Amino acid sequence: MRALIDTNLLIANLLSPTPATASTGVVFQSALEGRFTLLFTDGVSDELDRKLLEDAVLAKRIPRADADELIAILTTVAELIPRLPEPYPEIGRDRKDDFLIAHGIVSGADYLVSWDKDLLDLKEIDGMRIVSPPEFLRILREAGLL
Repeated sequence: MRALIDTNLLIANLLSPTPATASTGVVFQSALEGRFTLLFTDGVSDELDRKLLEDAVLAKRIPRADADELIAILTTVAELIPRLPEPYPEIGRDRKDDFLIAHGIVSGADYLVSWDKDLLDLKEIDGMRIVSPPEFLRILREAGLL
């Protein structure tokens, strides 16, 4: 099972007072345990960097070192997806999400895991299902992977 994660999972995990028990933390722990193939693209870490630079409140709540550490840990187990050339096909309601969709499809992701309603409303694109972290955990449980 191959899954690409959205930047908002990184943010949710970094903001969680109990990341190990929050659904995003369980998704990340499952990736670290090899229960599914985590796909990762530099665009996700670039987006996190951009959000921390542009949002002062978020930057105060998430130390840069914590963000860098989480990305470093995840990339040790992830299959790294090469950056695709722009422009990306216009698929979703939010043009900023199109890079995720394109990378997921090209990399053969079975799932794109996100909290983003604009993405979740799409449900599926070219065989890639778009699901929330709790839904992804349910899928892992049903597959006997969790």
